[in-house]
Amino acid sequence: MAIKQGSINSEANASDRSGAATGPQGGGADANVNAAQIEVRQAADTRTTDIVVMKYPRRVVMPDLIRAIMGMVLCAGIAIAPDIIELLRWVAGALILLFAVYLLRTLLRMQSRVHVSEYGVRQSGVLSGAPFGWSELSGFRLRYFSTRRDGKKGWFEMTLQAAGTKLVAESTLQGFGHLLDLARDAATENQLMIDDVTRTNLMRLDEADNIMRAQARHGGATGEGQ
Repeated sequence: MAIKQGSINSEANASDRSGAATGPQGGGADANVNAAQIEVRQAADTRTTDIVVMKYPRRVVMPDLIRAIMGMVLCAGIAIAPDIIELLRWVAGALILLFAVYLLRTLLRMQSRVHVSEYGVRQSGVLSGAPFGWSELSGFRLRYFSTRRDGKKGWFEMTLQAAGTKLVAESTLQGFGHLLDLARDAATENQLMIDDVTRTNLMRLDEADNIMRAQARHGGATGEGQ
């Protein structure tokens, strides 16, 4: 074993000397080629590997939590009242179940985290799913739920699907706009079929962004004039 090892080292040293002897004609050309390849790879992939952790802020989740608890308590008081007709008792019981589902949904949102990068996304928490890359995105939907008849107040819900994994995020999520932009670009690159409702909601968001930018420019111009 010692003789073989010495032979290998001798051959390696001879190879190094021959490579050094070639100088700019051999090793220098290879170094230039390798450097060029590295520059091409770096230029082709300018995405960042930074991961942004998004969550639902407490100032948004806590009011929903309080409303759910108060609704359950109120309906429970009605359900156990002695002098009440049976129909109202059943209605109160059904409302208790609805508020319980709302409470569970709120608690899940409170502990949920969405890990986002320019390469992919992952959700952690009780309803955590497998991570997936943007190139694997196979489903993209955007829905709007209004709390008023005029539709001026409400929230958006985005659903992403890939390789058997589904991720649902609401517009109250911190950084929702960034997540939506990445998902929208991925849907375009993957040539996904977008339904009419999603397309309409995207146009609505674009219009709202344009209005906000116009107001910001107008406000800035007014401030400079003053």
